[in-house]
Amino acid sequence: MKKFLVLIMGILMSVVVFAHSPLISVDDNGDGTVYIEGGFSNGASAEGVEIIIVKDKAYNGPEESFKGKEIIYKGKLDAKNSLTIPKPATEKYEVYFNAGEGHVASKKGPALTAAEKANWDKATASFDFGEWKDLMLEK
Repeated sequence: MKKFLVLIMGILMSVVVFAHSPLISVDDNGDGTVYIEGGFSNGASAEGVEIIIVKDKAYNGPEESFKGKEIIYKGKLDAKNSLTIPKPATEKYEVYFNAGEGHVASKKGPALTAAEKANWDKATASFDFGEWKDLMLEK
């Protein structure tokens, strides 16, 4: 009987552990911006969860880093669990959904194309990057 209870407890605990895996989607809007949506596998809200964009290459410099890569933007998901942001000027980047230790998911972002440049210029002029503007625009 004890073995049976231990087995049931183990199964129930594993369900709890996997009940809220982080999810992220990074979609190319085709206009120089990306639509980022995050959430949890159990449907829980991700409002306010931190979104981190990093250059997709190893970094060991003085600037802030995440998972060994240079951070070029930090923001938060809105009430709809999403964020629409101009693409970074860097060719290769990754977007991280950072809900804390053990609740991190990432996806590579689409590169800015020459055809999107005019729309991207407009989007970057009106978007509030805060302290991250120079890093996002590679200035």
